[in-house]
Amino acid sequence: MHKYLKFTAILGLALIMAGCSPNDTDKATGNKAAEESVSTEVQKQASAGPAMWLVSDEDTKVYLFGTVHILKPETQWQTDAFNAAFAASDAVYLEADLSDEVQASMAALLPPLAFYSDGRTLMGVLDEADEKEVREAAEILGLPPETLNMMKPWFAGIALSQIHMVKTGYQADSGVEKVIADKAKASKKPMRYFETAEQQLHFLAGLPEDSQIEFLVAGAEAIEDQPEMLDELVADWVQGDVKGIADLIADEDVMGDGTVYDVLLVKRNRTWTKTIDQLLEDEAGTFMIAVGAAHLAGPDSIIVMLQDAGETVTRQ
Repeated sequence: MHKYLKFTAILGLALIMAGCSPNDTDKATGNKAAEESVSTEVQKQASAGPAMWLVSDEDTKVYLFGTVHILKPETQWQTDAFNAAFAASDAVYLEADLSDEVQASMAALLPPLAFYSDGRTLMGVLDEADEKEVREAAEILGLPPETLNMMKPWFAGIALSQIHMVKTGYQADSGVEKVIADKAKASKKPMRYFETAEQQLHFLAGLPEDSQIEFLVAGAEAIEDQPEMLDELVADWVQGDVKGIADLIADEDVMGDGTVYDVLLVKRNRTWTKTIDQLLEDEAGTFMIAVGAAHLAGPDSIIVMLQDAGETVTRQ
């Protein structure tokens, strides 16, 4: 369960991670009172740098690049291989549109999904042990626990994780998706997206309450017990250590609940794999797909799903 912070940063919803800054969370609370199964060839380490793969057919090349949604500004990750693949790409795929306009629309969708309006409170739905974990995590972050009380468990989990990462030097503006989106805009490359803002919000908001609580408590425990774990994950990612990433996150216990793992990872990977297969079949050209690194590591990864579908995937 203590792997939660890593999972959130490299798998958690890119749009939510980009959109929920500490200031946004403060406003919201105030207003509410406001692989072993991966082939040996694919697992081989290439040159230092985040992992990238290529899947292709006669007239189409698709580069798959694993990202981290929130990084420290000093993190260096753009390699010559990445820059060459980006420059060659006719269009770029991200998980979701990170533009200011979309984030504004997400803010309008958020209140009924993220906050209680039926008289319940967060502390009221937690048992004594879970409440203790959440309160301790909030206190570590210097956050009065009462500011979380109107939040539903899934959103309280995102808020705690985001605040923790920002307090330890991570910034959404330094995240890979933000950098790639800016590069694409500057070079006038078309952008495509796997998901919408509304879909991303509903992935977590639609979880059963028990699963939301597991998600929240796992994050609270991570903040208290292993606050440095995200640094370890980023180190693995920068070095292109896919097996290391898989060892850290490719397990249902990572989130404390198999339902969360299935919703955030497995089902989305299946959907995206179908889109990639269709892209190879329907279009000619070169494309870059940049998604959270967790989606490209371990037995439930897009890499494995593409291989199972008969595609040849080559580590670059």
